[in-house]
Amino acid sequence: MRKPVLAVLIALTLIIIVPVSAGLGTTAPKMGSSPLVSTAVPGTEVHDNIAYIKSGYTFVDRGDAVDVVREGPPRYKTGTYTCPCNRKDGTGKCEMVFTTRRITCRTGSCVGVSCLLKAYTPTLQRR
Repeated sequence: MRKPVLAVLIALTLIIIVPVSAGLGTTAPKMGSSPLVSTAVPGTEVHDNIAYIKSGYTFVDRGDAVDVVREGPPRYKTGTYTCPCNRKDGTGKCEMVFTTRRITCRTGSCVGVSCLLKAYTPTLQRR
């Protein structure tokens, strides 16, 4: 009789512990904080809102965006960086500043709002 009771207690404990422990190690951003890019486009590393290109990849200017392209065969785009202005009224523009080795965002006419790099990576679609 004790074994079934013990098995039920263990099962209930696991049901409670697993969802609680899944949330450990995650924190919500504090109010007023400006989170930096959390993901990087493949072929780059991001530190302090600056994307650095890795060996074998290159940046390609697209005007308001910069693509990350793998250099060698096969040559393909791994993703894109932009600098959106997150003002509620839709005015203003963040400026993208980049060299052959790194890119970042500058305020430009997007005054009063942080201009943060935004990473976009292609999604694979199943057919």
